[in-house]
Amino acid sequence: MFKTDRDYRTFLTILLTYTLDLVGFSIVFPVLAPLLLNPELHFFSAGTAEIVKTSMLGFIFAAFGITQFFGAPVAGALADHYGRYRVFLATIALSFFGYLLMALGVYSQSLAWLIIGRMVTGFCSGNFALAQSATADLTDAKHRSKAFGILLGTGGLGFVAGPWIGGKLANPAWLFGSGAFLFAAIAAFLNFFMVYFFFVETWKRKEKHVNLLSTFKDIGIVFHRKTLRNILITYLLFSIGWGFFLIFSPTYLVQKFSIGSSQIGDIYAYMALVWFFASMYLNKELTAKFSLRALINTSAFIAAIGVALYVCPNTLWPYWYIIPIALLGGALCWVNLGTLLSIESPEAMQGRALGVSGSMWSLGQVIAPLVAGPLAGWNIQSPLLAGALFILLSLVYFLFCYHKSRKSPSPRS
Repeated sequence: MFKTDRDYRTFLTILLTYTLDLVGFSIVFPVLAPLLLNPELHFFSAGTAEIVKTSMLGFIFAAFGITQFFGAPVAGALADHYGRYRVFLATIALSFFGYLLMALGVYSQSLAWLIIGRMVTGFCSGNFALAQSATADLTDAKHRSKAFGILLGTGGLGFVAGPWIGGKLANPAWLFGSGAFLFAAIAAFLNFFMVYFFFVETWKRKEKHVNLLSTFKDIGIVFHRKTLRNILITYLLFSIGWGFFLIFSPTYLVQKFSIGSSQIGDIYAYMALVWFFASMYLNKELTAKFSLRALINTSAFIAAIGVALYVCPNTLWPYWYIIPIALLGGALCWVNLGTLLSIESPEAMQGRALGVSGSMWSLGQVIAPLVAGPLAGWNIQSPLLAGALFILLSLVYFLFCYHKSRKSPSPRS
């Protein structure tokens, strides 16, 4: 798959970087809700209304998506100009300081430092795309699919490990719960030196000019094609609905069952394992037997049902059966929407279309927490029910608008 031992070592460094990035990204999910809603801590003054707390929680989650939306295309443009190596080092170093700021915010119980740290780490999240770009640089078309499978599979293990580690290290009795972000900072610190010593530049065709607005221009170009536009709008509606579920399901469990970070971490790790199984193994079997459209229709419906069922139990044990319903549906829908977008995109627009899908995902992860925060303060079930509704809306839109657009020719790029 790789021509030289140097390329192989570089790929191993990319795998480590991608995995640690996903650990840092996912470590936050089981941590924030139990800490911010803990009455024994003092992120909020006494007597602060629940709706204010959950709205602020939503804003902190949204801060990552806001800065990610702008940071990812900047990182991509700079990587095309200066190469992957320098941008990797810069983003990892900034991530290190971002996690330190979040740890400081938790330790000092300062919302300001927590938000600033969250925004810094969001801006540096372009590492996800950089890892994929560097992998593409190292491989030819024949081996690229296999390399991407290894990259995504290894990264999935990081997404499993992150919530579990975060839940265990966020005990308020130890450094007021800042241990999870200290771990993420140490991981970034070690990753910096791994890249410094072992990563060899993969990008040889450096651009002469930096175009930081290229991604935003790409959105207009891609949306000009009706078929692609309808897939992307479906993707946006789905990402909003999934954002409601992914971000505020721990808040619901904390509010309803008064569980802590450790239990939330266990639940998130279970969710990540189901997602990993569905996207990496089950999907391969199903796509050999069913069409992409049939899989998207069915999986979106299953995901909506699973998210809606989340509000039903009065004890924790039923969630071990409900979670696979939601996660299997969500994973299959997400993977196959991306696949369909790639198939429908002309070869010259592949990169643009997939880049715009990342922007749609970021936008969904901004909208969902900003809306879900006030909803959770009003009624703890409402964010989950809203998530199920948006996933159903994505299904209805896909059924009517995408199928209709397939009957009429799309304008050429």
